[in-house]
Amino acid sequence: MKLLLNTLALLLFFSLSCESQEKNNDISLTYFAQTRGFIYSLQLNDNLLEVNDNNSLKKLKLSETHISELTKILSEIDFDKIESNISIDDLSVDKAIKGNFNLVFNTKKYSFEFDHNHLPKKIKQLLSYMEDTK
Repeated sequence: MKLLLNTLALLLFFSLSCESQEKNNDISLTYFAQTRGFIYSLQLNDNLLEVNDNNSLKKLKLSETHISELTKILSEIDFDKIESNISIDDLSVDKAIKGNFNLVFNTKKYSFEFDHNHLPKKIKQLLSYMEDTK
């Protein structure tokens, strides 16, 4: 009986340990760009992806393969070296579309403001990958 209780306790401990580890690997991403007559948004929460490209809406649940590839792409981006690139002067004359990028990845939070027409190369590749996911 004691052996059974010890085995159950160990199983419970390891299952809780794995469960908390999975939660630390969750990815939450939101990108939103809007100006007069244009809207683009991309949201990823709990493996559910929603893309709105100027009122053309696409929703889908990402497979484990897509999540693995997305995790690989995110791991290759050095978010500490990326900087916001929006200019107040460009915004004031509607020369730029302001894009807000928010990401939670590997328990870290990142937030940037970009010129939607001049996204950093790695961010553009990331958004394109997600947009082209089927």
